[in-house]
Amino acid sequence: MLFETIFLASGILLIVMPAAKILRNIRIKRSGIPVSATVVDIHRTSRAGKNKSRTQYHPVFEYRVDGMPVRTRGPGAAEAKYNVGTVLGIRYDPKKPECILVGQPAAAGNIVPILIGIVFTVGSILSMIGVKLSKLGSSAGYLVFAGTLLFFVMIIFAVVKSLRGAENKLTQNVLSGKTANNVLVAAKNENNTITFQFVNGNSNDYMVPEPVYNELRVGDWGNLTFQGSLFIRFERTYQ
Repeated sequence: MLFETIFLASGILLIVMPAAKILRNIRIKRSGIPVSATVVDIHRTSRAGKNKSRTQYHPVFEYRVDGMPVRTRGPGAAEAKYNVGTVLGIRYDPKKPECILVGQPAAAGNIVPILIGIVFTVGSILSMIGVKLSKLGSSAGYLVFAGTLLFFVMIIFAVVKSLRGAENKLTQNVLSGKTANNVLVAAKNENNTITFQFVNGNSNDYMVPEPVYNELRVGDWGNLTFQGSLFIRFERTYQ
């Protein structure tokens, strides 16, 4: 019974912790603050394996919250997805600005641990109620096993369906990036804010990363990519 209890506790942890991360990511995607972030560094972590070590590359993002610079490490990947100096749009948790979402699906990287946790939980429960693999020859054993398995399959189906529904709703609320050509850098203001003037005469202020703010000059022309009030990038065509 001790081993079953340990496996059950491990299974519950493998379900609860990734599920909490998924819920946090959904919350950030729904109510997080959009901001432009610059990749200022790449952190590399390695884990030793039997045959070779596994290396993960984590981009370090810098962005501004209430005018103050914030740096945080993004999710890791087997290959470096971004180069230092890359500017992209992210969302951060207004309560914990260091918690960010970098465009990946809310459930990214969390489904496999949940499935493993479900396997641990199901196996532990079946063992606790006396359904051993060697005793599945009886009709009663088959019915208990099939009923318990069906119950957990229904739970998995409900969780996956609800997550997909939340993802679809959130995706519909996200504005697609737009690019405006022949945009003028009209003015440079405080707090890394630049006034861009469009060809129709309208002007908008965007908070930009510090390297972009230092690079651009009043009178520069280029193509501005933005997402609502979020600055994404500016490709200079004339200065």
